[in-house]
Amino acid sequence: MDKYDLSGRRAAIIIRGGGRPGDEYDVERVTKICQQNSFPEFGDWISFSTKKELIDALKSFRDKLDGDTGMLMVTIMAHGTLGHIEVNDVENLELEEIYQLFNNRQCPALREKPKLFLVQACRNVKGHSKNPNTDGSVQHSPLQKKLLPTLSDSMEVYAVFPDKFAGRRPDKGSPLFEEMEKVFNQDSVSKHHMYELFTKVNERLGQRTYAKGEYECDHAILSERLSKLQLQSQILSDNVDNDSKIGRSLHIVSSLTKKLYL
Repeated sequence: MDKYDLSGRRAAIIIRGGGRPGDEYDVERVTKICQQNSFPEFGDWISFSTKKELIDALKSFRDKLDGDTGMLMVTIMAHGTLGHIEVNDVENLELEEIYQLFNNRQCPALREKPKLFLVQACRNVKGHSKNPNTDGSVQHSPLQKKLLPTLSDSMEVYAVFPDKFAGRRPDKGSPLFEEMEKVFNQDSVSKHHMYELFTKVNERLGQRTYAKGEYECDHAILSERLSKLQLQSQILSDNVDNDSKIGRSLHIVSSLTKKLYL
């Protein structure tokens, strides 16, 4: 399989939701990974309080991309549900809306260019479909993705599979970025392409031990459904063990047509 040409400028951005103690460690790790792998140094990220504010900021970032852009990396750190991230107490945003902003039609500068989306967010909503090919209301089976002409050359890496909570330690950050920092070093990225790197990350995640109650969850609590107290009460009454619902494995969805070496 051919390699992607990454001689052009590499673009990276962090989408950072609020109310997540410990995510400052994740920002530091992602920034370090970018700096070590020829992405531009950035000291800022997109924070947001409304859906419109987030979409407008992403469009502004996208519109600055040009034909010299060789690769895009979007890191999403937020509270979430299956297929969505929480924007505020009354608004959520489908992840698909973010992906589509950078597809072949809306972002011609990234046609046939690799796009990596990292999603650190919970994907558990009671009553939603548990089909592993379904993310929210949008189907993501391999066949459908290949048939969608505007979406190509992308890899989405979710911290957990559907129906799982994404763990985060307030004093250390998220396991995904902890293990990425160890795997995405200069020696490793020169020898392994992207899928192999995340396979190594996944192996390390599977070897971790998780003490009971050690992790908080990046689960969205939307006001139109239940208040925080009501949700906590429901979880307790249903005898759901949060620790057993924390995901231990990455979910990777890829339509890359070439090997991606950093």
